[in-house]
Amino acid sequence: MTEKEVLQIQANNAVPHTTDALSLLSTHISWVLLGKAHVYKIKKPVTLSFLDFSTPELRRKYCGLEVSLNSRLAPDMYLGVLPVRRADDRLYIGEGPGELIDYAVHMKRMDDSRQLDILLEKGEVPKTGIIHLATVIASFHLAAPRAAEVEDWEGLYREFADILNENKILKAHFGEEAEKLMEAAVKWSSGFLHRLQDRIEERNREGFVIEGHGDLHCRNIFLLEPPVIFDCIEFNEEFRQLDMLNEVAFLCMDLERFGRTDLAELLCEHYFAKVPCMRGEADEQLFLFYKLHRANVRIKVHAIRIRELEEEEAIQAEVKRMREYMGLFREYFSHLRQQS
Repeated sequence: MTEKEVLQIQANNAVPHTTDALSLLSTHISWVLLGKAHVYKIKKPVTLSFLDFSTPELRRKYCGLEVSLNSRLAPDMYLGVLPVRRADDRLYIGEGPGELIDYAVHMKRMDDSRQLDILLEKGEVPKTGIIHLATVIASFHLAAPRAAEVEDWEGLYREFADILNENKILKAHFGEEAEKLMEAAVKWSSGFLHRLQDRIEERNREGFVIEGHGDLHCRNIFLLEPPVIFDCIEFNEEFRQLDMLNEVAFLCMDLERFGRTDLAELLCEHYFAKVPCMRGEADEQLFLFYKLHRANVRIKVHAIRIRELEEEEAIQAEVKRMREYMGLFREYFSHLRQQS
């Protein structure tokens, strides 16, 4: 599908559930149509270094996988997969006559005001909510199957080094210093990960590498009772097969982006009390590296979005967010180099 076709569906409210209007949210890989009580997510026909949504068949596959995987942590939110059809000149989502052209993930709309990033911006996150969230994540990790593929230092390095593909964007908006920072961090990470390869492999044997969520940041959490964690990674198996420390580090990094180191520490306190997977100095260094790696990932996501945008205001909004993650990246990298 094209954005023009999605806009046509939006303009005509061409969805199977009654709504006054549809709003459209565009990410680097999806179009999301939000109605009053329902949400419809259509995958963009894109191919990136880490995903392939290029054909309707692949998009159908990943829509189904998204529903299945998210049923683990958000069972009441994900309702199924709906067809997108063309009948004459009319495009619509749902069952009926016409040509099948694409697919949409169908979701229940949750209370947006309870999204964790929004609550953090307002300073309205209760400590009890973070404690409950830590409990949900711990229970999920303890019950999760061990990963089929082991995590290794070379795979981690490749994921980390992928940020160099965004150097053009980084240089354009942050200057040569940012480009040099990323090149230095990637070069350093090879030696750091190689040095810790024995501990990385040992953590695999100890069962700490799991089939997890893969994208555990504040925007993907509704702080309800119980907390709802959604939008796990379906498009790349390697990204959700990860060390428990890696998953928790992502959320801690994002809490720290909001200046809430206290909440990150509270999360860790209650999570590690239930999941004792932090054992010794090497694990502490790995945890800090994983925070660095997750800041790297978020920088890359916003860089990809910038490439798609034309309006200067939208571009600057992405640059602002990248700057926040760049600040964390510099801080973590500095601490790691001092330690090692």
